[in-house]
Parts: sequence; structure tokens; C-alpha cells
Amino acid sequence: MSRQPTLKTKCAKCAMFFESSGFCANLTETELVDLSNQSRTMDLKRGETFSEDQLRSWPIIAITSGVFSIQHLLEDGRKSIAALFMRGDIIDMRSFSRRNRGQLIALSKTEVCRLSPAVFENIVATNPNARHIVWDNLRDQSFRAQDHAADLSKKQALEKLASFIFECKSRQQVNLTPGAVSIPIRRVDLAEYLGMQPETISRCFKDLEDRGIVEMKSLRAVNIKNIPVLRRIANGDKSASVAKTHSIRILSVA
Repeated sequence: MSRQPTLKTKCAKCAMFFESSGFCANLTETELVDLSNQSRTMDLKRGETFSEDQLRSWPIIAITSGVFSIQHLLEDGRKSIAALFMRGDIIDMRSFSRRNRGQLIALSKTEVCRLSPAVFENIVATNPNARHIVWDNLRDQSFRAQDHAADLSKKQALEKLASFIFECKSRQQVNLTPGAVSIPIRRVDLAEYLGMQPETISRCFKDLEDRGIVEMKSLRAVNIKNIPVLRRIANGDKSASVAKTHSIRILSVA
């Protein structure tokens, strides 16, 4: 449901505003007022997306909480998740009509701010600090896309999962205890992102836990107990990824 609250209610609790690395935290008061007055906030539930008309009018999307994905659906019903966007990411969809971009779909309860393209472009052109934030964000998205492509094409299941755990660790905004990692998406979505079956995801988590490399606090929370070994697995070290022989217990994929 869309809404247009006042500047105070719209920005006071927004991560883009109160975190130093956020785009809006680097704006002048005048820039912030102009952007706020001509932007729109929106809440989405898991599985919801934007209409074509919404993307034409508001193609620049800042994520303030939750997780968005770009998904591609094949004719036979197979689905793949090509990219994940989390809190602090800015998604620029202004060229969506010129290519097959897939579809933006929320993977959890997500809050976004749809930024005015005109005001956004003016700020980027005149505010060097804000421009630096935008370039850093787009560069990070590009590097993540390259790493993800390499993971899908070259790595085995356990290696891909280890890489994803480190991706989550590097992107989480909340200050957690050392080694603690929050998994922001469900395992069925993680399976689509990594090109695996949910059962394989569960087996890999179980393997890492049985070997003492990680501890599963819940289906959405992991504690890394041996960071060097997990890093070696993520980097494709075959000697580090040899599993012990043990019975496999498949966890819930919910």
C-alpha cells in the first residue's frame, strides 16, 4: 500500500537517512526536503511486485528494509533468482523497457522509497558525497553479480553455500556478535538463487554443522565457528570441502 507521509514520519526511521553510509544521510536539508516531497514510500509483502506503470513513473527504488529479488520465469515454470537487493541498495530500473530484465519481487516484508528521477539526478550531479554513495552502491552490485555468476558456473553446492554465508555477513547492517550471520531469505528462495534444490541446501548446512564449521541457531541464523575453513571452502579449496562420512538428516525447507 502506497502512502505519502510527512518528512518527519517518512525519514525519521529510514536507514537511508540515519546511517552514515546511506544516500539520504549525505544530503543537505534542502535536498532532503525536495527528494522527500517528490518521492513515495511503499510497503510490500512477500511475493508482491511493482506494476509496469509504477516502474515507468518511479524507476529508482531505494530499499529501506527487507529483501528484493530479480526473478526470471521460464516457459516450463522453472524460476531463477538472478540478484538480491537488501537494505541500503538503490535499484535503477530506468532502462527496463530496453531489455529483458526479469521481475522485481519481494522475498519478505519489504519497505522501499521510490525516488523522483529528476530530483535524484540533480542531487547526483551537484552533491559529490551523494554521488560517491551511488557509485559505490552500483559498483558493489556489479561486483556481486560477477561473483554470483562465477559461483553458479564453477562452484559445487557446499562452496556456493559457503560463499553465500559470507555474502550475508558482509551485507548485514545490524551489529551482531562475531561470527553471527543472519540469513535474510527462506531456503526455497536461497535454492533458486544458488541454482540448487532445497534439500541440497539443508544437507550442506547439516554437513557444515556436523563438522563444527558453523552452528545453526535457527533456519535463519548461523554462527560461524571456523571462519578460515569456511573461507577456504568458499574459495574452492577441495581439501577443505571434503565431508566426513555421516548420516544425513534433512532439515525443514520452510
